[in-house]
Amino acid sequence: MDALISYLRDFVSLDQVLSPAYLLSFVAVGYVIFRWRGHEGGQEGGFWSFLFPRRIWSSASVRTDLWLFLIGQLMILFKVGARFGATPLVAAWVVANGPGPVLEGVTVSPVLMALILLMITDLSLYWVHRAYHTVKTIWPLHAVHHSAAVLTPLTAYRQHPVGNLVSLAFNSLLIGTMYGLVIGSLTDDVTFATIAGANAFIVVLNLVVTNFHHSHIWISFGPILERILISPAQHQVHHSTNPVHFNRNFGQTLAIWDWMFGTLYITRKDEVVSFGLEGEADAPLMTQRIGPVLIDPLRRMLRPAQ
Repeated sequence: MDALISYLRDFVSLDQVLSPAYLLSFVAVGYVIFRWRGHEGGQEGGFWSFLFPRRIWSSASVRTDLWLFLIGQLMILFKVGARFGATPLVAAWVVANGPGPVLEGVTVSPVLMALILLMITDLSLYWVHRAYHTVKTIWPLHAVHHSAAVLTPLTAYRQHPVGNLVSLAFNSLLIGTMYGLVIGSLTDDVTFATIAGANAFIVVLNLVVTNFHHSHIWISFGPILERILISPAQHQVHHSTNPVHFNRNFGQTLAIWDWMFGTLYITRKDEVVSFGLEGEADAPLMTQRIGPVLIDPLRRMLRPAQ
């Protein structure tokens, strides 16, 4: 019972993109967009049809999203990935055995520390995401995410269970190492600006745009801001089946890493995108049946094509 209560408390926290607060903001921001773009009559019956179109939410792809969401939540409830998440331990080891943190003895304001933590975390997420696309051995795990034929906020949780563990391990190693090198071990002495215990910058971004990254609603930030922050349109382009868009916009929150490392794609007004995978090897995933989605990536990893 304690484990269930702890899980429910964490699920409604501001660390989860499907927390009640973020879902309410998704509706509120969606309504502003609906009115601003003049959809009041709507071709499909008004605001709720604009935000939650039946053609999308009744699709087989969404049912697969839901299955993977439930599997992922069960893994969290039963702490399946607990041994794979060791960021504080890695940071402490780096502090004990490394050259010493860059910010040792430096007074940093909580707001600046929150920004530093965001940048460290986002840089790690960029490289792990990029590795999934460029390392053939682990691509089949990430292909599950890209096999979504439609995008909804649930698609953020469309991850292969083994991929969840691999990501957790990689991010623990990279983030822990960078934390240890930059700010030291993650003790109570490290204070940063928070909202309900979560990084304030991440909370603000999640409230405004994060749930639109996986959605049918096109939101571009324009050519200047899209060099700094990843817009929903940029992430939708990342899911595109158009080869022009392949291996672009790996960033989760910040676009500066894509800009810095040559993978940035700035969206245009006339973009046409469709989602999913079109390669023959990925065809089993596009059946949108949970069996092939779970089994085929493991088969491909164990028996890679010659």
